[in-house]
Amino acid sequence: MKYKILSIICLLFLIIYQTGCPACAKCEDSKKIISITKKVIKNPTEQNINSYISAMKKRVLYHGIKQDHEAQADDIRSILYFLRKNKKSEEYIKYYQKLNATYNKLGFKNNQNNRLEIAKNLYLEDKLFASAYEFLELANEDYCKEICYEYLGDISQDFNNPEAALIFYKKSLEVEPANYCVTCKIGKIYKDLGKDEEAKEYFETTINLTEDPEILNFIVNIYEKEIKQKKGDETSYEILGLTYQKLKEYNKTYEIFKKAMQLKPDDIFLKYYLGNLLFDMGEYTEAIKVYNSIILNNPYETQIRIARAKSLKALNRANDAMKDYQVVLALYPDSKQAQLGLFKLFTGKKRPEDIVKLFYPLNKSFTPNANFYNNLAKTLYSNGLVADAISLYKASIKLEPKKVSSYTSLYKIYELEGKTADAYELSLTAYKIFPNNPEIKNMYNYSNKNVASQKNLLALSYMSNKEYDKAIKIYNQIQPKDASVYESISNCYKAQKNYKAAIEALQKAVKLDSVNSDLYYGIALLYLDLNSKKTAESYLKKAIGLDRKNLKARKLLSYLTQAEIDNKLDSAYAMYQKHDYKNTLIELDRAEKLYPNNPEVYYYKALTYNALNDLNNAYKFFTKTLEMDRSYYVSHFYMAEILEKQGKEKKALEEYERFLGADVQDEKMMKKAQDKVIKLGRKYY
Repeated sequence: MKYKILSIICLLFLIIYQTGCPACAKCEDSKKIISITKKVIKNPTEQNINSYISAMKKRVLYHGIKQDHEAQADDIRSILYFLRKNKKSEEYIKYYQKLNATYNKLGFKNNQNNRLEIAKNLYLEDKLFASAYEFLELANEDYCKEICYEYLGDISQDFNNPEAALIFYKKSLEVEPANYCVTCKIGKIYKDLGKDEEAKEYFETTINLTEDPEILNFIVNIYEKEIKQKKGDETSYEILGLTYQKLKEYNKTYEIFKKAMQLKPDDIFLKYYLGNLLFDMGEYTEAIKVYNSIILNNPYETQIRIARAKSLKALNRANDAMKDYQVVLALYPDSKQAQLGLFKLFTGKKRPEDIVKLFYPLNKSFTPNANFYNNLAKTLYSNGLVADAISLYKASIKLEPKKVSSYTSLYKIYELEGKTADAYELSLTAYKIFPNNPEIKNMYNYSNKNVASQKNLLALSYMSNKEYDKAIKIYNQIQPKDASVYESISNCYKAQKNYKAAIEALQKAVKLDSVNSDLYYGIALLYLDLNSKKTAESYLKKAIGLDRKNLKARKLLSYLTQAEIDNKLDSAYAMYQKHDYKNTLIELDRAEKLYPNNPEVYYYKALTYNALNDLNNAYKFFTKTLEMDRSYYVSHFYMAEILEKQGKEKKALEEYERFLGADVQDEKMMKKAQDKVIKLGRKYY
């Protein structure tokens, strides 16, 4: 009879092992899920994808039973990523509806901004399929496409698909061409693919776009390594030199360029870079010598003449500089660089109209018209020559009083510069001439009703065109400012990567709206950009304290907390491996004080006490681990061993049974537990 009962028990264990225990199937970091995910990424066959979807469906059910709707939503997104190719299918619709149902249960505000933040957090958590689903959906909705495509490029890299990453990164650049992080990523991919010319192009663009030392040093490391391995050619030295120059490490730059010129002595661009280096070092006379040597054999190289003109200006040789600019304009009459250079030589010393007369000395028939003045004024204003720009717009209006664009362009400058009276007078003049023109009517109405809401609309239009400096100018004219105005100013600064100014603006917003959870979340993001994780965590806690349903803040705090715990546990585990149990416990005690609700800390404490043969403490902490998270089912195995040592064999049998009832991955542990169940089962069944 005893053996019959035992055989039934073993059969039950086999059934439980094959089907898995719902209570222990959770563990989202379990080896099984990680293994299936890796299989899909490495080899996305239909069979592997179907296995992954099947596993995720079980997790969706489990998280639903546990009412862990946040985890449930993440798993549903992962499923939808694979089902999205047929959005009309019953299965897609079913899980899409489930996702929306979890939003309702979470109280999640299902707007695009919140979804974007969730997508970013999912990426941080390595939930790549779920993250990719949200980014793809948002990009299809034309929401922040440049951000979505950049993340999709990053995800493609994680999927070991550089070709797809290139496509997404280039799509991102179509929206935001000046994103130097993306150009750098493209350069790195091309470098890894052995396409050196393409890599050079994108790295050069990156160097021109940014002064970010982290990005520049990243490029330095690539090419320094290449040169040390003696794989580099003059291109490697060229890029390395340009990067060091941008980092203002001029001595290194000089040595690098000399080596490059030894490899390719007739390369005029290398000489040009050397001249620019000397200019940056303030060695204007030496720079001019280099430029002269190039121009001697290449008299029509306009870029070299412009560079020489800048050096001549620095030496107060204005007339000599003027001649170089005039040569450039004789070759290329529309050269904005040369026109601007001439203006910078004489601004404040000559009338703008008189400076224009210096442009084409050989062309006696040249007479500027309204269009010429308008185009030049636009260039001058965008380069900070405000008074000259205003003067030329006025000259344009004087030449052609019925040209609408002259009035509207000048009016925008008055608005941006806060010249309200001038703007008003101009709108009156224009309205008398063009009473039926829609643009002029709007301008006139705006001047006569200059309220904050209209200023806000104007600023928003500048923001949509990524003209952030102009938007900030307009926002700063709004009086009094409310929290939303400061938030908008912060967004402008953030887009310019001026994180400190962005934080200051948001902190002003908080003073006016101290219960707005999203404002604290925004400040946390900015501190993360500044690598101030602890400060970011404090603001996330404030955000959650104000609104428990702020899911994006909760997810980000959870990720940061886990990352910090992982660092401490890595440190503790390194000591544990060296059998330095005393210091292991000291490190774990620190972790416990910081993160008293993290089961992993207690699990490692239990393991350490177990190694010290402190059975009572080991058992206590294994028990505490399971109280906090039942997915640490291995604790049952260790507890069973402790109970056996203490002579409590029946309780040990129960713990071995609980261990086998979980989704056991360790075959040796499983075999040992099965043997123990059979042995102890003979005694107690």
